[in-house]
Formats: sequence, C-alpha cells, structure tokens
Amino acid sequence: MTTRTSGVVRLLMALVVATACGSGPSTVATTNPTPATVLDDHFGFIAGNTVRVESSAKPLFVLPIPSDTAGVVSPDGRRLAYLADNQLHVINIASGAQPRTLLSLSALEGAMHLAWSSDSTGLVVGVTGTVAPVNEGRPSYTKLRVVDTAGGTPRDVISIANASVVPLAWDRQAHLISAYEATESGAGAYDVVSESGTLKRTSAGAANLYILSASQDGKHVFGHGDPNNVVRVWPMDSYEGGVELRGTSDEHVATVAWRPGTAEVGVLFHGDRLELWDANGAKRTIALPAAKSSSDRYATLAFRADGKAVVISRQSGVEGSTETYTVAVDLASGRSVLIPMSGNGPLAGTSVRIGS
Repeated sequence: MTTRTSGVVRLLMALVVATACGSGPSTVATTNPTPATVLDDHFGFIAGNTVRVESSAKPLFVLPIPSDTAGVVSPDGRRLAYLADNQLHVINIASGAQPRTLLSLSALEGAMHLAWSSDSTGLVVGVTGTVAPVNEGRPSYTKLRVVDTAGGTPRDVISIANASVVPLAWDRQAHLISAYEATESGAGAYDVVSESGTLKRTSAGAANLYILSASQDGKHVFGHGDPNNVVRVWPMDSYEGGVELRGTSDEHVATVAWRPGTAEVGVLFHGDRLELWDANGAKRTIALPAAKSSSDRYATLAFRADGKAVVISRQSGVEGSTETYTVAVDLASGRSVLIPMSGNGPLAGTSVRIGS
C-alpha cells in the first residue's frame, strides 16, 4: 500500500526549476504575468539534502546530511526531521546548519514514520517492535513516542499491539495525536490518541483508503483511495464526522494535497483543472494551461508553505522521456506561469522558507 505523512520528502527527486518562460490562462487574471508576480524566492523546495529557491535551477545550499535523505518538513517550513541509523534527527533548513539527534532507538526497535506537532515544537515517531511471525507480518507493537525539539526526555504515549501504526499529526492545542493502522489492503483503522494514552479506534477498512494525510495544523485529515474520484475529509478527533467530496463519476483524480494555513484540500484532476475543496463541500476551480496528454502519468501538487501559491507538475508517460510539464499558480489572483523542468516535480510538503 502507499502511505504518506504530511510533508514527506521522497528520494531521488530531480528538481530543476528554471526561470519561468510564459503564462497561461487563469480564472482571474487576463494579463501576462512575469515570474516575479507568481514566484517568491523567500520560499523554495528541498530534495534530499539540496535546497533551491522557487525561481532558480541552481542549488542555494546543501545541508550536511546524506543526499538520499527522506524526511518531513515542519509545518512552519523551517526544519527537517528524518530517521537515519535508528536515530531521529532534526536540522534547521538554513545554510551552515548542523543536524541534532533527538532520540535513539534500541537495537530491537525500528521506525519508518514520523509526524510534526502542529506548532513545530515536537515530533511523534511510530516505534515498532520485532515483526510478528503471524498476523500479516505486522510488528509485535507500535509505540507512539514523542519528543520536544528543544530537547528533553522522549516518552511513550501508547503501545498498540500487533499493529503497524503511522502517525499523521500531533495537535498540541487539543493534546491529541492522529494516526492510522496500515494493512496490505489500505488503512484498517483510524486512531485518535490523547497525550495521556487513551485510544479511540475507528474502523476505516470499508472506505478503501490508501493515502491519508493531516492538515498542517493537525485539525483535519483526508483519505483518498477507491473509488478514485472520492476524497473523504474529517475532523481529526471524529472519523465519523467526515464527509465525502466527489468529482463527477467519469473523472480521475491525479493527486490530492492540503493547502497550508487553511482547511482546503487541493484536488488535481487529469486534464487542466485544479479544484480547492473544503469540508463543507464548497469548491472553487483554478484553470490551468493545458498539458500534453502524455504528461498525465505522474502528477505532483506542492503548495507553498504559506499556502499562497502552488506548483503543479506532470511527468511525461513516454518511455525514456524526462519531459515534465510544470506550472506555478498564485491562488489569490489565479495568475499562472509555466516553469521548464526535467524529472520529477516537487512533492507535497517539500516547500520550505528561505531566510528569516
């Protein structure tokens, strides 16, 4: 199954952002914007250990961590947390920054998934025990272990037996952690855990959800799976209180991502349309320059960390081709500008803040 946590930085991203060269139609603007009206070099993207600003193909700086690092960007866009050598590390996304180790796991433990707290001051890690010989190869337990980025002693909030638990978010204001239990057929259960260790488990298997993601403030979660044209959105403390948002029956959703600072979900359809949906069912459409039909095979949707713009990429499905259609969109005005790019585009959650 495919699992995602908010802001996962994938391996082998070949982000090559060059000076924008044109513009396309939008729902609002009728002028031809320059790149400066859409792109903002106070922000950029991280790929592995390399950080670039939005408008430049050249790396701005390289962090002193492995080039194949996969991690999670904090909600404020200023730090990266990652797991390596059975340790949890965090590093400021700034030139000259050095990583710090926040916790180390024992030789009998492992971890693959982590999530930031909503205020960017703490982290929750899914720490697993040895794999059980039965029960679909699930670990003997998953402990949700929390730690403050300022330091201090990590503590286990809860241990859930015979489950592979993926943390989604830690809402420090509500004192709740959201997570789901991964199975071979998707999300088997959705969990809400209080900081005192109380578990509320809700079955989610019937919904056929394969991709789950929490909003940056930790207050909402979406699930996407089968049927493809449906996105389920719910308050983090009530799976039962969710709603199903639907496209038309013949439409195929390419990818879905949260818009930072809002309760809106960006839904990219194959073709030339981006829609922003909220949990009340309201939606608005952002028209995009038409992409080549061969560019719909692999799509990415990366909102800027401040939620004011988005970069949309579609990679060509032609064998041997690295051609990628990429467009940046200012969400207030609807202005858009095409960006030359080769290889995979930036992924959801990889936008970072540059400087103070």
